[in-house]
Amino acid sequence: MRNSRAQADTSNGTEAGPVASASTDAATGVPKTSGAGHGPGLESVENALTLLLLLREDGRLRLSDAADRLGVARSTAHRLLATLRGRGFAVQGADKAYRPGPALYRLGMSRHSEYELVETARPHMLWLNGKLGETVHLVVRSGAEARFLRSIEGTHALRVGSRAGAVLPAHLASGGKALLADLNVAELAEIYGAKGDQGEETDPEALHRRLAAVRRRGYAINVGDTERGLSAVGAAVREPGGRAVAALTVSAPSLRFTRTRLDEAAVVLLEAVRRMEAAL
Repeated sequence: MRNSRAQADTSNGTEAGPVASASTDAATGVPKTSGAGHGPGLESVENALTLLLLLREDGRLRLSDAADRLGVARSTAHRLLATLRGRGFAVQGADKAYRPGPALYRLGMSRHSEYELVETARPHMLWLNGKLGETVHLVVRSGAEARFLRSIEGTHALRVGSRAGAVLPAHLASGGKALLADLNVAELAEIYGAKGDQGEETDPEALHRRLAAVRRRGYAINVGDTERGLSAVGAAVREPGGRAVAALTVSAPSLRFTRTRLDEAAVVLLEAVRRMEAAL
């Protein structure tokens, strides 16, 4: 929330969260490992995982780009990509570029890269921001975390700031709740364990019951769940076929985002979601 820039940096978001540290890879958002003391086998595993993240986020990867991003020789990058292709995690087109393969889609990856999601969402986020004057976010879920891909700040002096790059517990953030609501008890157990890794809050059966309201009304609400004095509303965005791949959320200070105002904002939010889904 921004009354002044200094205040914004410390208390400005229902959707607040730590930013990536200096040791985080800017391209993939995953922690870097130096490789010191690591055997070649472990280093190869780390490089293969990095390539999977790059395929997910960029949607298209050339051999030269892969080598540059990993800091390895082209022959090494080619060997890793060939292995991923052989296992169905990557495919190679006529242009020689690599793209996500069917094995990634079977694991639940969207058929749209994060870059494509951001580009598709941009005009609808701007529309939503213009209609409400509040801060708008595009969120995806990574396991038990809600990750913010892009934010457009509100126009009020007192507002929620950008959360791009931040992460929050999915079961607390409005966008995370909207995405978790699409899962059944077994799928929630795969994320949190049979009894919930954080106790009752993430017990799969209890969480599924709490998310019934989200499924019923089509949107999730966060009133001080992630930070006191701040509220948000979020709704899932589904690609053709009905699978939820992202969420649009709107956040604001609770003194302005009362429960009545949240429900009113949700109507506009759901229209923005419908517009984005039509563009996917």
